[in-house]
Amino acid sequence: MDLTSILWFSVLLQVFAAIMALRLIPFTGKAIAWIILSMAFILMASRRAISLLRQEGIVDGEWLTAMTTEIVALVISLLIVVGVFMIRGVFLKKTLDEDELRKLSQVVEQTSSSTIITDLEGNIEYVNQKFTEITGYELDEIKGKPTNFLNSGKTRPEVFVNMWKTIQAGRVWIGEFCNECKNGTLRWEKARVSPVRDGEEKITHYVAVLEDVTEQRAQREALEYMAMHDSLTDLPNRALFYDRVYQAILGAEHNKSSVAVLLMDLNHFKVINDTLGHHIGDQILKEVANRLLRTVKTYDTVARMGGDEFLVLLSDVQHEQASRIAKRLSEAVQEPFVIAGHNFDIDMSIGIAMYPQNGDDPDVLIQRSDVAMYSAKSRSTGIAMYDPDLDDYSVGRLELLGEVRNALEAEQFCVHYQPRMDLFTMEMEGVEALVRWMHPKRGIIYPDNFIPILEETGHITVLTRWIIKKAIEQLALWRNLNPEFIMSINISTRDLCDQKLSEYIAENLKFFDVPPSAIILEITESSLMQYSRYTYSTIDSLDELGIKLAIDDFGTGYSSLQYLKVLPVSELKIDKSFVMNMLDDEDDAVIVRSTIDLGHNLGLDVVAEGVEDEETSKILQILNCNHAQGYHFSKAVEEGVITKMITGENNIFKLQNEEEINNSQVS
Repeated sequence: MDLTSILWFSVLLQVFAAIMALRLIPFTGKAIAWIILSMAFILMASRRAISLLRQEGIVDGEWLTAMTTEIVALVISLLIVVGVFMIRGVFLKKTLDEDELRKLSQVVEQTSSSTIITDLEGNIEYVNQKFTEITGYELDEIKGKPTNFLNSGKTRPEVFVNMWKTIQAGRVWIGEFCNECKNGTLRWEKARVSPVRDGEEKITHYVAVLEDVTEQRAQREALEYMAMHDSLTDLPNRALFYDRVYQAILGAEHNKSSVAVLLMDLNHFKVINDTLGHHIGDQILKEVANRLLRTVKTYDTVARMGGDEFLVLLSDVQHEQASRIAKRLSEAVQEPFVIAGHNFDIDMSIGIAMYPQNGDDPDVLIQRSDVAMYSAKSRSTGIAMYDPDLDDYSVGRLELLGEVRNALEAEQFCVHYQPRMDLFTMEMEGVEALVRWMHPKRGIIYPDNFIPILEETGHITVLTRWIIKKAIEQLALWRNLNPEFIMSINISTRDLCDQKLSEYIAENLKFFDVPPSAIILEITESSLMQYSRYTYSTIDSLDELGIKLAIDDFGTGYSSLQYLKVLPVSELKIDKSFVMNMLDDEDDAVIVRSTIDLGHNLGLDVVAEGVEDEETSKILQILNCNHAQGYHFSKAVEEGVITKMITGENNIFKLQNEEEINNSQVS
């Protein structure tokens, strides 16, 4: 290509660049700037035209120099054209984005919710009229501002971190903010923040739709507060105290420090309540709470456990400090009370348990502070540190407290069955279902060692339901071999407080086709008397179902004839402590004989537990005792052994004799 062609091509290219620059004017709105640029392109085009005329002979010059000059000019022209196209693309995209925002804002304006549209940095580009009505901010005064100017400071920082992480990933975020209006009013709002995408699926904006939840949140917080605080004293209750202890333990573990749990009980407070009434007692409890709060530091916790018992949590203290604070608390309460014209002198007993010395679990620390408190009360010392030697709870038992929670899920429980004999026919008429804990390390653990723990932790109802289903299922199989076979099952007082217990039993009886009359539920005498007013409805529903109720361990509690007359009891079970000693102790013999007579006079069957020899069995027959259980007949065994007894493969007395021989050989 000769120089003339290059010159003409350069001229045409620069003219094209000038035209394109002029076309950018509608997109930018900055006409003057682009006119100046266009003029520059026109001048450059004129220069090329003059150079062309010179080349035609009007102007002399070196061809090589001219060639180089025009090639450079051509490159510059090409760069200008490329730049113009790029600038046009940017402004075209901006125009499309603004058009998209305008359409989006038209839609948003129709909604009844407060709405904000922001750019990708969170700067406000649009708010609807509802937003203005609620916050008081007009669009003109906040456009371009980051949305965090609305933040009241009440929202946790991690909420915003989570929000940005979610929406930048292209997902919708839903949560709550506490925003501040123009007049300073704080408003909790539930926000739904959504990314907005263009035609290429790129995120261009974020839209936040806000719903006022201030009132609902206030109601929720009020309910949460009530659930965690004592209604009388406004102190934290046991549930909140438990959580505070747990958090304190975590902190102490990290800081290698100690925590003290103090449990305190007002001495002889019941006398005040009974003498002057609960309204006076309530005033005293409120004043005690105030005095305790004034005595400890603000970051310590004072809670009401219930009744006249209070709890105090002390963080980062040693034994000596905890004892000194306990003494100050005691002295504060000992100051005279003047309420409704009455003067009261009150003192308290305080028990102290320390983390980590006395336990590393809130339940354990509270329980051990309770042990220490009763030690202080019984010894009249006022204050006592926990002493393992005074604790009826063995170390092994406390370890079981943590393990028993997982035992059900791990299927470590099983049911053994002890034969129940008819003393008139000397035949096995049924069995008592007895749960066993097959501990992976400790071996067989008997109910006395873990049932109280389950009752304390509230897990007893779960275990009872499992036993009921297991026992009824097994009973159905045995009744195929002996249609008259019966079974007794132990339940706790907590179970009788379960209003759906009878419904659960009825469902299992129906499912396994077992008549209600084949089931006897056993509950201890002392437990029944302690909670009788709460258990009447459940007992009545069980009676209506046709299930029998037996009073277990009769003679060890404090029942009255009135209870036995009112409750639908079908039999009494004489506690084994009386039966086992009746041959050697005349008092026990009298109790056994009197209980049998009492039961028969009330129309009840009587069962003797703890029959361990032939002579005791014969005496019970003479006394007309109806039924008996004990090692003389058989210990509790697995279901397979009972099946063989029913079918006659194992004679019950033969089995008992074999056990005696084996035991004597071992010993």
